[in-house]
Amino acid sequence: MRALIACLVLAGCVTNAPPRTPPERLAGCWSGAVDGIMRWSPDPARAGVLQGVLTSLTHQREQYSLEPQADAWRLCSAVDNHCWGVAQGMSGSLEGGRAFIDAEGDELRITIAGDGPQRVIFQGHRRNCA
Repeated sequence: MRALIACLVLAGCVTNAPPRTPPERLAGCWSGAVDGIMRWSPDPARAGVLQGVLTSLTHQREQYSLEPQADAWRLCSAVDNHCWGVAQGMSGSLEGGRAFIDAEGDELRITIAGDGPQRVIFQGHRRNCA
């Protein structure tokens, strides 16, 4: 009986944990079968900002940043010098585009929607940084 109560208490603690912020979900290295390797690390020049570098299988590099903005986040691309608000739930306008950062466990998918056809920036699995 005590073990059952302990499990229920533990399950309550897990489900009541605050949602992780986009930087907490992104930080580290990711490997995609088609997309190459994406590494997210703190920007040494800007506190609270993550730098993302996507190195494709052909060794082309794309740079991104994840930046805090008041009570929201924005994902910026150095390739086309454009930023998108990061969706923080199911509500909100897609006008001008939204970045969706879906990171659950060891899976990551970053997509842009509402700014033309939906575009997948990266899809892959967590890996160890070398």
